[in-house]
Amino acid sequence: MGAVETLNAAILQLRAKALESYGVMKDLGLQEGTEGNAERVANQALKLAQYEGALVTLQRNIASILESKKEEEESEDVEDAEEEESRVVTPDMSPTLRRTTAAKPFTIPEDE
Repeated sequence: MGAVETLNAAILQLRAKALESYGVMKDLGLQEGTEGNAERVANQALKLAQYEGALVTLQRNIASILESKKEEEESEDVEDAEEEESRVVTPDMSPTLRRTTAAKPFTIPEDE
């Protein structure tokens, strides 16, 4: 799943939980007054406020989250390209290559 789909799924989950909390709070408010009912309504109101706050925060920052992801991927691509370019082995780096290039070339004798 891509980053956009993941963030959209998170937004949908927060909306669903907020609607659920609102529904429960509404149902509790319509019931006759029973012991602890006010506390349950207050708890649902607190949950609703937390979900709404998280939803607003995520929606406000979604563009910057996606932009940082894009920048991260671009920097990884640049690093990969730099690593590929630095794989050239020189005689100074490899003693085997130095011996091989310093040796006289091998020639096959011709039969006359």
